[in-house]
Amino acid sequence: MAMITNIQHFMDGDKAADLPAEAQDLVNFLTAIIEAATLAYDKPMTVSTAGCKNDINGQTCFGNIEVWVDFDTNHIGWECVECGDDGVITDWEYTLWDKRSYTKH
Repeated sequence: MAMITNIQHFMDGDKAADLPAEAQDLVNFLTAIIEAATLAYDKPMTVSTAGCKNDINGQTCFGNIEVWVDFDTNHIGWECVECGDDGVITDWEYTLWDKRSYTKH
């Protein structure tokens, strides 16, 4: 089942909210995906430094996470190449983890 995340739900203004440890681990995972996708914004797909942490039958998957941006919706998609865990991140634009280069005029 895909994880659909609006990253703004984890924000307190322009910074990450003060969260319990498990929620903070999830935010760290998702924000690493945002950084990877936006650093390679113009590429069709890249691999995040965030390894999969999906728990399968009591075993943690440590597969690589592929990330991409759907330019029609501007959503970030991600999928573990080992276990297939996947998701979509929305409303990531202009957050602290958006690493796109902006031209200042």
